[in-house]
Amino acid sequence: MTKKLTKRDYFDDPTLPLQVHIRDPQPEFPLHAHGFDELVIILRGTAAHTVDDRQFPVKSGDVFVIFGAHEHQYQDMHGLALANILFDSHALQMSQWDVRALPGFHALFALEPVLRTQQKFNSRLQLSERQLNHTNEIIHDLKRETEMRNPGYRVMAKGLFMQLTVFLSRCYSDKPSDESIDLLRLGDAIAHIETCFAEKITLDDLAQKANLSKRHFQRIFMECLGRSPIDHLLHVRIQKAAELLRHSNRTITEIAFDCGFSDSNYFTRQFRQIMNQSPGQYRNG
Repeated sequence: MTKKLTKRDYFDDPTLPLQVHIRDPQPEFPLHAHGFDELVIILRGTAAHTVDDRQFPVKSGDVFVIFGAHEHQYQDMHGLALANILFDSHALQMSQWDVRALPGFHALFALEPVLRTQQKFNSRLQLSERQLNHTNEIIHDLKRETEMRNPGYRVMAKGLFMQLTVFLSRCYSDKPSDESIDLLRLGDAIAHIETCFAEKITLDDLAQKANLSKRHFQRIFMECLGRSPIDHLLHVRIQKAAELLRHSNRTITEIAFDCGFSDSNYFTRQFRQIMNQSPGQYRNG
């Protein structure tokens, strides 16, 4: 039976949705899944990594994300040392981070974890020695904050995790391998939605950025994000509008136009459907 790891057992601080474990060496551990996501950085050595019944070789410098629902295990380990950063993306509000403008973020944190077991998308971020050293420094700073818990540690820990996320996302985008090009094209399409949401965006535009047919692009997008590309665009526009409602004095009609809606009545209907309240109620809530 697959072992299920829970947040209650592995997050020492229930008020902080982050936990850092440095495994040096990585011990034998049975096949398992968990109720949180996991960012893995291979610090040293090699192993065979089994994910959902498919096996992948891993080595020093490899970086990847494991979603909680996926079963995985390390086998045939040779001097394997790694850093596990356990995180709750919902509690960290990662859907609102500016790093979502980077195609590498979507490739590493959204696409790879879902598409890893599909042969066509067999890719992985591989850090250079310099990049791995810098990553290791951030990890140790993050671990120190979560363990010492000096005043302000929650803000520092979240800030360091954001810094690490941006750095790794940039590394992914800067020098893509041949295997990661397809994922970065998909990531570029998602980043285009996140950054150009106020503009006219069509399915043809997005599929062209991803270098895929519309049918194939829609299928992969739905599999990874749980909604269609156009539905995702609508949700991004509503989320951006919600931020403006709370943090600006612009009228509801002005905000609707700012976020890509040409009809304020349509905006109000869609806002109510997604947010379960009207724009006015949200602003005054």
